[in-house]
Amino acid sequence: MPKKICLVSNTAWSFTRFRMDLLKALVSQGYDVLLLAPEDEHVDQLLAVGVRFSGLTALASKGMNPLKDIQLYREFKRIYTKERPDVIIQYTIKPNVYGTLAAHSLGIPVLAVITGLGYAFINKGIITNVARKLYRFALRKADSVWFLNNDDLQLFINQKLIVAEKALRIPGEGINCFDTFNPVLVEKHDHDEARCTFLFIGRLLYDKGIREFVTAARHIKQIYPEANFQVLGYLNVVNPAAVQEEELMEWVSKGIITYLGPVDDVRPFIAEVDCVVLPSYREGMSTTLQESASMGKLLIASDISGCRELVEEGVTGFLCREKDAKSVAVCMERVIKLSPSQRKEMGQKGRNKMIQEFSVDRIIAIYLHRLEMLIKGSLTE
Repeated sequence: MPKKICLVSNTAWSFTRFRMDLLKALVSQGYDVLLLAPEDEHVDQLLAVGVRFSGLTALASKGMNPLKDIQLYREFKRIYTKERPDVIIQYTIKPNVYGTLAAHSLGIPVLAVITGLGYAFINKGIITNVARKLYRFALRKADSVWFLNNDDLQLFINQKLIVAEKALRIPGEGINCFDTFNPVLVEKHDHDEARCTFLFIGRLLYDKGIREFVTAARHIKQIYPEANFQVLGYLNVVNPAAVQEEELMEWVSKGIITYLGPVDDVRPFIAEVDCVVLPSYREGMSTTLQESASMGKLLIASDISGCRELVEEGVTGFLCREKDAKSVAVCMERVIKLSPSQRKEMGQKGRNKMIQEFSVDRIIAIYLHRLEMLIKGSLTE
């Protein structure tokens, strides 16, 4: 009888966006793979790779409603009691809290993955305090807790949210550098190399640095009017830090940026630009930067955890100061002053870095090894 692995997240979309290669690897290894998340339009894509899917009805990705959270705990416990997976892998705060507690009550091993700290940790206040208390209570029940960068790991240890013996840092969620994010697979059109194009990719959240990107773009266009600035990502995200449509349309109407909207495949858009920019305030390990570097593009990113690991200053891109539009603009001007061949050379070095350090094959190997140990009942080497 095949071993059963259950993976849990706050959106089905996140499985298609970040973990498709992992899911395929688990299925190919003979695991019975069950996914839990609120049902959305991405479920069919997940089922097509051979996993099973069960929709979570009580999981709201935002907000703290005690009654809803109790319902979520009970829903987890009901599903886990019925399915009895051998190991459960949980992503995002609510699965990591309530799913871990439910699994522990049934004696099922849990691997909790902290993909990033998000709004609750960036913006101090009562929500942050509640989130920390919930993490501290729940994660002591987990068998292993994974982080995508060392700063988050150290923060959890220093604040006594976890014990160091349970912690493991992995180099992101992995990037498929050959079969997916490979520039040779994407048709590229000729463009005016003298007109440097910068691209911001991400949810339109102030925490992602979109305001700094636009402010820097406004400054650069006064000096280099031929420079081009594009924004790609979801608007009207349910998040306290979300950009409002009126402000976005003002940026567009003033000719500062071109808004490309959300897309399912970012590769053709990355292929057409010179530089990808992410002045984010905090990341787990930026998928956008990994994908862009793997596509051979040089990067501008904040000098913060989850970004600085992906950029070698002056070699594969440039690091700007956090929440500092002037610093972003300085980096943009450095890119503009490079020749097209220099930009390409830096981009190729960035791609080499992704292949050597952040390949999805490395991540999958870690998962398979650790799952085997959890199933055997031991995390000792």
